[in-house]
Amino acid sequence: MNKPILLLLLSWISIQLSAQDFKLQDTLVDVGTHSLNFSIVQGTGIPILFESGASNDGSVWQPILKDIHAITGATLITYDRAGFGKSGLDRSTSDLSKHGIEAGVDQLEQALQSLGYSGEIMLVAHSYGGYYAYLYANRNPDRVKALVAVDIVHDYHTEGFAQKLVDSMTDQIQEWETGNPGMFYLLSTLTNAADIMAQMKFPEHIPVTDLLMDAPFSSFQEESDRWVAAHKKFWETHPRVNGILANNTGHYIWRSNPSLVVLAISNQYAEVSQNPAIYQRASEYSMAAFNENMKELYSEPALNSWGYSLLSQDDLEPALKVFELNSLLFPNSFNVYDSLAEALLKAGKTERAIALYEKSIELNPENENAINKLKEIRAQLDVDDGSDH
Repeated sequence: MNKPILLLLLSWISIQLSAQDFKLQDTLVDVGTHSLNFSIVQGTGIPILFESGASNDGSVWQPILKDIHAITGATLITYDRAGFGKSGLDRSTSDLSKHGIEAGVDQLEQALQSLGYSGEIMLVAHSYGGYYAYLYANRNPDRVKALVAVDIVHDYHTEGFAQKLVDSMTDQIQEWETGNPGMFYLLSTLTNAADIMAQMKFPEHIPVTDLLMDAPFSSFQEESDRWVAAHKKFWETHPRVNGILANNTGHYIWRSNPSLVVLAISNQYAEVSQNPAIYQRASEYSMAAFNENMKELYSEPALNSWGYSLLSQDDLEPALKVFELNSLLFPNSFNVYDSLAEALLKAGKTERAIALYEKSIELNPENENAINKLKEIRAQLDVDDGSDH
């Protein structure tokens, strides 16, 4: 095994061993009129709090939590807002203000204090969860150290757009009053939440990594344009934002490109904690993730054909790079070493070509092409040695 592959493998093993310590534990926290369900992975340093989107509970984040924990070592906190997942709901009052976003953040702050997380914290938010991140950060500007925003709402619902959305869903909202109370109260208080957000800016001293999906937000062009404009406006006005267009992704960016979201969170956390070891682990994860992504993008035969196409056109250096890439992505294939050796031989790099033909035969002792090539090379070397005397 060559050195780059060995380093890549060791890095990946290191991250996977760290991930074995991953334990997600549920706990119900009493907030007075009901309980909220929290799922927590214990760690060290500044905790990371995850806010889910409108129709989701905290479990939506589970696919990426293990890798984030392995890289950062941080305590990870997800939870279900009132009426979602395993969390309860105050059924004793029909007062909408008791079910709106301000009441939701009240409950969150109370629960975090009960759990012992009343110090510094980093936020990760998706979609409607961005409203919670905005409000929480404005209430706790000295505690919130950073935000990773995963396709959040920003000011999308302003200028009467929230009311337009609610009006278009009147019948469904009424049905949800009994069948899906969490969504019923969220949409019944959406215009109020939009009004609150319209008066609020995200604190300018808090660094933000803001991810924007690449796919259209809606089948209606106006809605998609508003979504993109809200993000672009934030990128232009917030002094500490790193805006990233997540290519070829939908609204749930981590489902299309999990490594991008894992790295965005991990790198932002490394910056907040100023821990070089986290930067290193993030780098190792990045290399391993790139390796896996390349395997999905390119097959071994496709790369080999590409390399030979370049070789036939005498584009020797590009051909060598393609064959080298193939050997990195598919290190257990005898054929990739055979092809790379052929290109190296054409480039006059005989010693390395010999080594790779031998590697190919080691993987496949019946590889007649490599066996015959080695005989030809050694016979030629013997002739050359004889001519020197």
